[in-house]
Amino acid sequence: MKGLRRVGAICALSVSVVVWGQTGRVAFNTAGGGAKAADIEAAVSLICPAGKMTRTKNGGVSGCNVCPRETDFYGDNASNWEMYAETPGHFASPQAENLLLSGTGCDSHANNFGGTFVFAVNVGKVRLVRYEQGLITDQCLKFGYADGRDGLVCRGGWFGQGEGDVYVFVVSFDAMGGSTHKNLIQSTDTTGTCALDGSQLVERSEIKELQLARKPGEASVTGLTITATLGKVKCGQLQTKSTPNAVKTYAIEFGFDGKRFTVAEASKAALARFTAE
Repeated sequence: MKGLRRVGAICALSVSVVVWGQTGRVAFNTAGGGAKAADIEAAVSLICPAGKMTRTKNGGVSGCNVCPRETDFYGDNASNWEMYAETPGHFASPQAENLLLSGTGCDSHANNFGGTFVFAVNVGKVRLVRYEQGLITDQCLKFGYADGRDGLVCRGGWFGQGEGDVYVFVVSFDAMGGSTHKNLIQSTDTTGTCALDGSQLVERSEIKELQLARKPGEASVTGLTITATLGKVKCGQLQTKSTPNAVKTYAIEFGFDGKRFTVAEASKAALARFTAE
């Protein structure tokens, strides 16, 4: 989940809020640490035509001013691909050195406006493995499976026609770079439907934080806590800065056995208030 670099991709009726909650970016992305600038540049050069790479003010690679071949809008000469996260790890296998580049701007609404490129890195040489269309990995935490592979737990979501759906999902990769994901929780917020009627009742909800649990002094993950808010409020209450008493905060805990996350018995009632897969 990196620094603040975008406000979403806007179309006629919907806005992608894959990395946004109602109050802005949540800074829980620790997945990108360790990505090498040289590997990132080599990877982007494989998907950007010669001379089409874009850069930030400090010279870092930021994307392409045309769409990569693998995306929906390749060849339309009007869109550009913006990169928002660079995540290294052992995703395809315990021995694999992989680099994930997540970006948006070159895919349709049906494909989440973007996706994640999966690369293999071998002694500084970078190879494109595949493009996972629709998979956004720019607000994630990285963890290790018992078999030595790395996985991600991420926040994503949508906003359209006044309703926002934000969810937490776990994603793993196979040997060919293909991804499998499972939703743990979904939070729905309808405060965007408020109009002139201050007495209108809407649902206010937000996924505020993800925190992985580890045993003291150990790197292996033992669980996950998702902090989320939920409550019914009147539209007139949204004009005040204070949080209405009806909006409650829930800390929903999951255990991790090295293969999967499972909701803790004590958190099942809280999870049931939200939507889980």
